Amino acid sequence: MTARPPAQRRPAAAPEAAPGPRSPAPATPKPGSWSERGLLRAVIAASPLAIYVVDHEGVVQLWNPAAEQLFGWSESEALGSRLPFVAREDSDQFDALRTRVVEGAPFSRVEVTRRRRDGSPVELTISAAPVRDARGSVRAVLGMAEDITERRAIEAEAARRAQVDGLTGVASRGHFLELLAREVSEHGSTTALVLVDLDDFKAVNDTFGHHVGDELLARFAERLVTSAGERGVVGRLGGDEFVVALRDVGPARLSAAAETLADSVGQPIDSSVGRFSLRATAGAAHASDDGIEELLRRAGLALLEAKRTNPGSFRTFDSDMERLAAESKILESQLPGAIERGEIVLFYEPIVELATGTLFGVEAVARWDHPDLGLLEPARFFPLAQSTARAVELGSYVVREACAQLQRWERAHPEGRSLICSVNLPAYEIRHPDLASEVAGVLQDTGIAPSRLQIEFTEDSDATDEDAAALTRLGSLGVRLAIDSFGTGYSSLTALRRFPFSALKIDRSFVAGLASGFEDRAIVVATLTMSTSLGLTVIAEGVETDEQLATLRELGCAHAQGALLGRPSRPGVIAERLATS
Repeated sequence: MTARPPAQRRPAAAPEAAPGPRSPAPATPKPGSWSERGLLRAVIAASPLAIYVVDHEGVVQLWNPAAEQLFGWSESEALGSRLPFVAREDSDQFDALRTRVVEGAPFSRVEVTRRRRDGSPVELTISAAPVRDARGSVRAVLGMAEDITERRAIEAEAARRAQVDGLTGVASRGHFLELLAREVSEHGSTTALVLVDLDDFKAVNDTFGHHVGDELLARFAERLVTSAGERGVVGRLGGDEFVVALRDVGPARLSAAAETLADSVGQPIDSSVGRFSLRATAGAAHASDDGIEELLRRAGLALLEAKRTNPGSFRTFDSDMERLAAESKILESQLPGAIERGEIVLFYEPIVELATGTLFGVEAVARWDHPDLGLLEPARFFPLAQSTARAVELGSYVVREACAQLQRWERAHPEGRSLICSVNLPAYEIRHPDLASEVAGVLQDTGIAPSRLQIEFTEDSDATDEDAAALTRLGSLGVRLAIDSFGTGYSSLTALRRFPFSALKIDRSFVAGLASGFEDRAIVVATLTMSTSLGLTVIAEGVETDEQLATLRELGCAHAQGALLGRPSRPGVIAERLATS
């Protein structure tokens, strides 16, 4: 208990003073007004943050209702006791922080783990400042605590998902490369890399839908993991491409091991719509002193040769396969003139406003309409642009053509005046210092409002301050900035803090799991809630089924794209849609 102060003696009456001018009487508070002390007490009581005051020994002198709710101890239990949520094992840390504040050094948002009254852990950020008397002496320490348990859980789940492919459960590309580097470091040239690709898998998606295709990919991955056994690590590079690192496998055993993999995954796989016989092609190479990228390249050459000569078979890298690399050299030499020859074309995927079903915008997707090789995906030629120093030229062309197309739609259709166009540029293009000036020139030449252009950025483990500076330059133009595939990057929550995004796109792996996965639904709900509080536009990617669409509407997602809402199409298809809207 706190000792009561001794009774104060009433001072003796002063002699009556001579008449003279009187001091003004103290102002009487207006009815309904608060005293300064009363207002302070009300603010502390109403604060959503846990607020407490401790003396030099750590004994509680003040404990507000938010502290009661957060930690479980009532005010009467906490007052006069040493700060209750500090466990014995945390006392030294607490005392060090308190001493630091008493000595005049406040701190802010230090992350700690404490315990509630029931013993359950709670993740907090705590801040503290000294409370001084009129003479400036520190009399107590004011502390504030905020519960970040839910945020920590979301961040941990995001980090886990960055390591695990959300659809199949095997290692993601980035995490697999880390594991592969470790295997090569420990086992050297007895480490083999096997690339496994499903043949004609696109036909499954086109015929039965992506939901069936995703189900088969997950079953296929399970088969790979079982076949690889304890000596293997399985990852997914993307789409229907998988990769397996095998340890302690010499040249004599590699063919047998890879053929076992191919035979195993080639067995029929049951799905919700029936049994499928999938054919897999594999290419392999052994590790060398030339590094991980060279190992990947050689296994890739072996895979390409197997596909070219005998799909469904397995090939091991040999020197003759170097000729396949010549194709990339040819593409490199032809890329600089591809724009002038009109071979780089844009397709446009609709982005729909879910409340009305109308077009909110489109995403521009570049293709190289190669005279010999047909339509090439961006992954085939965008990296070549980087190696030939044509990255900004290609990126600015895509932006220019997208804005020019917006202008054409706007002139032909009144509904096109508010349409946005989203362009996904690789990180290495966004980092280029000339990109912002190129985009500014495009906007000026086409007369398109900056807010109608959206630049998408996919964060990864290599995201740097350079990325932040580049995005800031683009944002200063007034264009919209979106983080693509949110939740699958290295640290997407951190990215929202680091970079000036105005929109985010929920990755299709979370959308695919809405119907069957509680975790995916919870993450989508958390993302929507967070985005609303941050004022971000949300677009869900990869909507393939009516059930996914209905769930997104139910959860309050405003925009979406995917095969159900429209596949990437030539500009004329979008024009027809605008004409009939």
